[in-house]
Amino acid sequence: MDIKGEHLLMDAFECDEVILNDPSLLRQILIEAALDAEMEVLHCYFHQFTPQGITGILVLATSHLSIHTWPEENYASLDFYTCGDKEIIEIGYALLKQLASKKAVVYSISRGIQHAETLTKNRQHAESTRLLDRGDDSDHASLQQILSGQHDILFHQKNSIQDIQLIKASDIRMYLDEQLQFSSLDEHAYHEALVHPIFAASLSPRRILILGGGDGLALREVLKYKEVKEIDLVEIDADVVNAAMNVKELKKLNQRSFEDSRVTVHIQDAVDYLSLNSACYDIIIVDFPDPTNKKISALYTKEFYELLQRSLSRSGLVVCQSNSPRDTPIVFWSINKTMKASQFYTLSYHTIIPSFGDWGFHIGSKTSLSAPILSTDVSSTTLPSDFTKLMHFSPHSLSKKQFAVVNSAEHLVLHKIFKKEGLYL
Repeated sequence: MDIKGEHLLMDAFECDEVILNDPSLLRQILIEAALDAEMEVLHCYFHQFTPQGITGILVLATSHLSIHTWPEENYASLDFYTCGDKEIIEIGYALLKQLASKKAVVYSISRGIQHAETLTKNRQHAESTRLLDRGDDSDHASLQQILSGQHDILFHQKNSIQDIQLIKASDIRMYLDEQLQFSSLDEHAYHEALVHPIFAASLSPRRILILGGGDGLALREVLKYKEVKEIDLVEIDADVVNAAMNVKELKKLNQRSFEDSRVTVHIQDAVDYLSLNSACYDIIIVDFPDPTNKKISALYTKEFYELLQRSLSRSGLVVCQSNSPRDTPIVFWSINKTMKASQFYTLSYHTIIPSFGDWGFHIGSKTSLSAPILSTDVSSTTLPSDFTKLMHFSPHSLSKKQFAVVNSAEHLVLHKIFKKEGLYL
C-alpha cells in the first residue's frame, strides 16, 4: 500500500441544525461519500448525545471518515483521510453541500511526503470564507445561462482532445471543455498584457514562438511589430485553428492573423515540438489553459520550462500566463518558483481582466530583468504607460508566496493546488 495520501480537515459553519442532529441521515451522507470515492467501508458507528450533537465514524479500508456536530452552533467538524493517490477534495466539497454549510474552512494535508507542511500551513492560515463556485463551475454556470437565452452557435466541435464551443450572444465567447477562454468584450486586456510587456523587454524580437493560442488573438498582437520576421504557432487542436481561420466573427476578431506570410502553424503537441526543435527563438509566448487537470499541469513543470530554456536565444525571453494572484495565489507563485528552478530569472506582473478578474503573468529570461518601458509605437488600449504599476501585488497575494512549490514530473501537484484553492474566494 502506498504511504502517500490526502487528509482533509473541514470546519463547516452555518449548517442546517436539523441535519446535524439526525444520526441516520448523517450515516447515509458519509457512507454515500465513501462509496462515491470508491472506498470500502469496514465499520460504521454513530453516537447521539443528549440533548443534541452526534459523533460518527466510518472505518475505511484506506483509512477513515469522521464527523462531530454541534447543532446548537450550526457547526460540524469533519476528518477525511485516505492513503493512495485518490483525490478527495471534490468529495469533501460535496459533503459540505450535503450539510448545507454556508461557510467553511478546509485544511488539506498531503501525507507521507516531505512537502506536507506547505499546504497545511496555507489552510491553517486561511480565513473563514464563503463557499462559492469559481473557475470551471462558474464558467459552466455562465455557459448554461448563455445557452438558455438568445444565442448563435458559431462553431461547435467535440474531438478526442476537447469540446470546442464558439458562441455569439451579447459578445463572442470561446469555451474549451466548458472553461471560458475569452470574451470579445475584454480579450484585448488579456492578450495585450500577455504580449506587449515581453516585446518591450526584448532586445531583438525577430523570431517568435507561440505555444497554444490557436484562436489567433495573441498572434494578432504579435503581428503589430514590424521587426518580427518569423512566427511559429504550435497548437495541439486543429479544430481550434480551423475555427480561427474560417469562422467569420473570429476571423474579424483576430484580424485574419493566420493569413500573414510570417506565420507558420504546427498542429502538434508542444512538448513534442520543443523536444525536436533545434531553432532558437527571441520570444516564446506560452498561452496554455489553466492547470485544472494532470495533463495540463504537466505543461507547467520544471522539465517543460527546461525545454523552453533550450529553445531560447541567449537574450531570449519567455512569458507564461499564470492564473490569478488573488484567487489562486499559490498556483501563481508556484509557477514562478518552478520557472526559477529551471534557471530562469523572473519578472512578475498582473492586470485586471473583467471576465477573469485579477490575472497574472511571469516573464522568464536567462539574465536578470528590470521593468520594461512599454513602447508607444504599438497601440495598446488597456496597459498603463508605466509598466511598474503592474508589478505591485497585494499583501494577501505576497503572503502566499511562502507556500509555493516546484511542480515537476516527479511531484506533479499544480492541478491539485488549483482545485484546492478553487474552494476559496
